[in-house]
Amino acid sequence: MDPETRSRALHAANDMVELLRLAQGAIERVAQEVHGIPFEQADQIAREMRRLRRLAERLQSEAERLVSSEEAATVVRGHPLRRVTDHHSSFS
Repeated sequence: MDPETRSRALHAANDMVELLRLAQGAIERVAQEVHGIPFEQADQIAREMRRLRRLAERLQSEAERLVSSEEAATVVRGHPLRRVTDHHSSFS
């Protein structure tokens, strides 16, 4: 994974968690304002939103771990397109 791809992956995971947080808050506000069948529907959606948010937070953590390990591997092995046997020209 190149640095740009890593950055996009982390931003997307963060955006997803934030979007679900906002949606969860909105549906919980709806549930507070209605009763009867609309409340039951809102409550069901709120439960699903909490479940999705937990999944998204786990995905975010896994993406962060993946990016960290990719960055560490890049540091250890050097530039991903450069072989150890390549000769480096220096400008003297």
